[in-house]
Amino acid sequence: MALLALALALLQGCSAVKLGYSKADDLAYWWLDGYADFSAPQTEKLRAALNEVHLWHRTQELPQYAALLQQAQTLAADKLTATQVCALADAGQLRLNAVTARAMPALTAVALDLSAKQLLHLERQWAKKNATWQDDWLKLSPTERDKKRLDNFVDRFESFYGTLSPAQVQLLRQQVQQSVWTAAWGWQDRLHKQQQLLELLRSYPMKSPNPLLAQEELLRMVLAWTSTTEGQGFETRQRLKQEACANMAQLHNTTSEAQRLKAMQRLRAYAQDFKDLSTP
Repeated sequence: MALLALALALLQGCSAVKLGYSKADDLAYWWLDGYADFSAPQTEKLRAALNEVHLWHRTQELPQYAALLQQAQTLAADKLTATQVCALADAGQLRLNAVTARAMPALTAVALDLSAKQLLHLERQWAKKNATWQDDWLKLSPTERDKKRLDNFVDRFESFYGTLSPAQVQLLRQQVQQSVWTAAWGWQDRLHKQQQLLELLRSYPMKSPNPLLAQEELLRMVLAWTSTTEGQGFETRQRLKQEACANMAQLHNTTSEAQRLKAMQRLRAYAQDFKDLSTP
């Protein structure tokens, strides 16, 4: 279970690994364009920059992903501690932070060039996404929310371990019911990030910032969104992280030999995929 969390973190944006990764720069562009509606000159610059980041990521980062997954595969053979899980999660987060830092010059250049019309488009897209998020989480009853979270966890973990036993599903149910996470906190955290970013983007035309200083400011803000030591709400993120590590270790330690073998095989396959992909 711990290993699943690490793998999911490392696979963000890749989608089906080999099939999706080859198009990762295109997927990143289309995702960003859906929010900003880039002009032709912006598109040309951003696509070139994302292509460069993709090449760097393939040759420099994927070997490190493979190494982490190999480490996870070794640990999967035995029982886990929450400390081991968090160590893997921290290593995975460092790799994601490295991608963010590498892409930040290009993202900052685009951010400094956004027009008032594009910022309005961004707000409208957020409003649509927020309405969907409210339907998916805020408008559900506590019982419905718990069931949805439980179903999501069962689906994800069974994709790694195979069919979970009734006792394992019950353990997940208890973990969901006792979780620090609430829809209210998730909603406020979501709105805070959007408002913080929007205020920063709106300030650029008025203060004509130095590009390097703007890049540092934007990077610092984005990294704080996932930090468990700084930024608004870091205490809750820290508690959620500790909870997740403990929960993952607890479930993993209930798995059978067959379930652990299946997880190890899945991790081995992902690691091999990353090795294969690291060669352009």
